[in-house]
Amino acid sequence: MHDFDAHIRAVEEDLEYYRAKRFEPRVFYLLRRNVVMFSDLLKARVELKRKNQFFKPRKPEGKNIEARVRYLEEWLDEYVKGIALVSARAVEAMDMVTEDNRKERGDYDEFFKIKKKEHHGTLEERMVNLEQDLKDYQELLEVFVQALIQRGWSTREELEQRWKQLHEQRPWAGGVIVAKAWTDPEFKHALLATGREALREMGVHQGKVGKLVVVENTDKVHNVIVCTLCSCYPYDILGDTPWWYKHESYRTNIVQNPRACIRDMFGLDIPAGKEVQVYDSTSDVRYFVLPQQPAGTEEMSENELAKLVTVDSLIGAGYALEPAQLQQAKKLGATPEAPRVRPD
Repeated sequence: MHDFDAHIRAVEEDLEYYRAKRFEPRVFYLLRRNVVMFSDLLKARVELKRKNQFFKPRKPEGKNIEARVRYLEEWLDEYVKGIALVSARAVEAMDMVTEDNRKERGDYDEFFKIKKKEHHGTLEERMVNLEQDLKDYQELLEVFVQALIQRGWSTREELEQRWKQLHEQRPWAGGVIVAKAWTDPEFKHALLATGREALREMGVHQGKVGKLVVVENTDKVHNVIVCTLCSCYPYDILGDTPWWYKHESYRTNIVQNPRACIRDMFGLDIPAGKEVQVYDSTSDVRYFVLPQQPAGTEEMSENELAKLVTVDSLIGAGYALEPAQLQQAKKLGATPEAPRVRPD
């Protein structure tokens, strides 16, 4: 990690986004509908004891700046997962739809919009402020969980089971992202221009990534991703890392002769007239490829299109599937989101 500022800026922006756009608007929604009351929150805060805390405090594993940055990123991940846990459980008790959330967070009326906090100062000052903000914001999350339990909307055992599942699951977002870009020109423009911000708006958390860059395959350019040092990869978005991505032969050959490497390793012949560009992912900047949409799929729904997107196509080691290829893959028991099996 070299660009500490990029990582801290990402934590600052994500933290304020999830607080002001995801969690607190939903708290107000549920307060107005008597799922919980302010008095419940106050009571839960007074009665809360450390041994009863649902979210366990995290401790930094080192004092150097990189360890502190990773500590903040991991804490943010826990906070985002916590929001997903409690908001989903609470909303199940209500007939709440996406439009309700947009109204509540002020998308249509500035009066209801919760102001995001601005961050200033040196890197050290911002890190100290983030530690305090995360502590304060997570305390409200903790109190909200306790209030839900006390009101009988959920049990601790049920929430603990869901919390465990949230940490075990690695959702496949790649296909959903690409399908939306294929069908929504405005989103595609935002995805290519801003990356992280565009995905955040569609509810996809990027995890421990300082900067995310999306590169588009076209009739003139074929992009491919590698990490020459180790295996930096946006797994929070794309799922499990393919075995070959970590292999030294790929990391070396894709840089020395990308066209030959793609042909020999993946059986993909890139036309001579098409440029091949290689992007080297790092701890600071992660990339993924927006593949071309297969011809003849323009009338398919987003859900159908998402199934055509493969792990390989998001790295540049393959194309998105044709519908006929998808059917064949299903017969073989393969799934697009699963990396190809390593040959014996």
